[in-house]
Amino acid sequence: MREVLKFIDSNNIYDDLIVSFDTEGNPYSYYGSDKWYLWSLGFNVSFSRLSGTFKSTVKYLVHKVISNDSLKSKKSAIKNIIEGAVIFEKCITGCNGVSYDFIDDDEGFRRLLVEAKSKSLKFKTWKNNLVFLSHLHNAEVITREIKNYEELALYLSVNGASISQAVCIPEYIASKYYGEALSVIENYYPYRNEISLCYDDYVSEYLESSKRYKSNISARRYALKNVKQLPKKIDIHFDYSGSWLSWLRGACYTVIAAFTGCRDGEIKSFDIDSYQEKKYAGMTVPVLHGLDTKPNAGGVARHTSWVTIPSVKKAILLLWDAFSFAREKWREKADSIVHPDERNAFLEKVDSLFVTLPYMRGHRPDAGKQSLAHSLNTFVKSIGYRATKDDVQEFDLLNPSRKGELKIGQMLKVHPHAFRRTFAVYLVRNKLASLLDIKYQFKHMNIAMTSWYANQANIASYVDMMIDQDLQDEIAGENQNYMTDVFYHIYNDAETLAGHEGKRIKNLRAEGDTRIYLNREEIRKQVQDGRLSIVEHPGGYCTNPDCDRICDMTTCQYKIVTKDKAETLVNIREKLIIKHNDIESLGLDMPNVTSKLFYEIRAIEQVLLEHRLEYVAFNKKDTY
Repeated sequence: MREVLKFIDSNNIYDDLIVSFDTEGNPYSYYGSDKWYLWSLGFNVSFSRLSGTFKSTVKYLVHKVISNDSLKSKKSAIKNIIEGAVIFEKCITGCNGVSYDFIDDDEGFRRLLVEAKSKSLKFKTWKNNLVFLSHLHNAEVITREIKNYEELALYLSVNGASISQAVCIPEYIASKYYGEALSVIENYYPYRNEISLCYDDYVSEYLESSKRYKSNISARRYALKNVKQLPKKIDIHFDYSGSWLSWLRGACYTVIAAFTGCRDGEIKSFDIDSYQEKKYAGMTVPVLHGLDTKPNAGGVARHTSWVTIPSVKKAILLLWDAFSFAREKWREKADSIVHPDERNAFLEKVDSLFVTLPYMRGHRPDAGKQSLAHSLNTFVKSIGYRATKDDVQEFDLLNPSRKGELKIGQMLKVHPHAFRRTFAVYLVRNKLASLLDIKYQFKHMNIAMTSWYANQANIASYVDMMIDQDLQDEIAGENQNYMTDVFYHIYNDAETLAGHEGKRIKNLRAEGDTRIYLNREEIRKQVQDGRLSIVEHPGGYCTNPDCDRICDMTTCQYKIVTKDKAETLVNIREKLIIKHNDIESLGLDMPNVTSKLFYEIRAIEQVLLEHRLEYVAFNKKDTY
């Protein structure tokens, strides 16, 4: 096989080999090109990051994959080949090697491993990159066979096999970020078309004035004077690089990501028609439709749906209309593209929600990872919130694999996937409603969301749509984490416990009973197997796995009340006393109601007593 590759390199006989055809069946990409447009597979392959014999070897491997009709997941296979090829070329050239057969030399391979380890890549990255070596071996490019890829990936990785979970944003930080993003959407949404018109004027005038003035400041001043119909009720910052528009895009992205739980790629698949509203069980459920590629064999995209909130519709329209001037300029550029397949692919990117500015060098129409990361960072910096001691403690609690990463006084930068995990965690831990209630009354949406993700199969079939199974699995995982945390606290940390089940556990703890699981892993195993279950109520927890949340917690035999839950009962008790005394003072003959109120007040007082919380005992003669 090495002889074949050398023959290809020295004679270039494969350069005119056709590797792809356009939609009309005409030859399009050739073997000798550095970029192959694979229209039938729906993606492109670039060899521009490779050089010399490394490039020719990888072209040979990729062509083998393309030609393999039995292989379903060609896109992921080619991606692994390219990424692995690039990193191993860097490692080999770093050891003064010139081709991949450097791997076969024992001394060279030892040096290669040292060089690879210095790259400080994660376990998962190395695990994917090492797949490239199996392609080299299977094609007989190298003779060295790696028997255990996981073991080698573990050796090369910077942090061993540990995989840091995506960040869950502490609640107060999330409320600051989400609240500001919602405020931006509400403030600028009514002026979205004016924003586009003003920016179009500004850019045109700036380009014209820059021909007259050498100073950017003078050109900008002239351009600002000639902007027509500036909106007076909103503050717009004009700059040629589009920094303010990037900030606006960051706010819109935050709202969409925070209140859907979508991945970054799925958010990028949304367009102007993605938002719809469905009727279910008497509720209007806002839904987003997009493409989900990750869970599917062969990377074939499928249509999927996510429940969301009404403000997401405004975020989408704001993004679309405020950037319409840029979208039109990109469409004008598309007119110069001769080949219809290239033009259609280009226009598909132009119709993305997240478009770039067409006059900036090196930009493509659709915003990539770096552009969106810049938008998010710009938006977060504009808020200026710095973590407090409480924020850091909550961060460490929610993100045990990242403990110590957030310091007091730091700004928490957010990665797109952080929104997904925060969505899952808060949906499970009943915090999503409080975030949705930052500025608007969206509490009812928490009911819709919880119902949706708890009963996806039923709802999805009812409204005839696909659902994000991965997100449902992630939410289920967070639910298990949450139950494990609560049980661990009850079994190990809680100094006082009340309620029938709480007293039983307290007594067993005092006796050192082995049925109380002290190990977190043991607790999680019990939760996973369904032998342990816990449901949160406003005044405590219920360990009945069949709990419907509507039972009488005052008499429930499965009831556990921790101290933090007991403290929330203080205000509930005050309200019950007021209600009881109002009925008495009005002379209403409602003995059943007043007896029930009195019994509930006494039950709460018993809980407060067991937790050693101060209160003044209520009796029927008390008046407030």
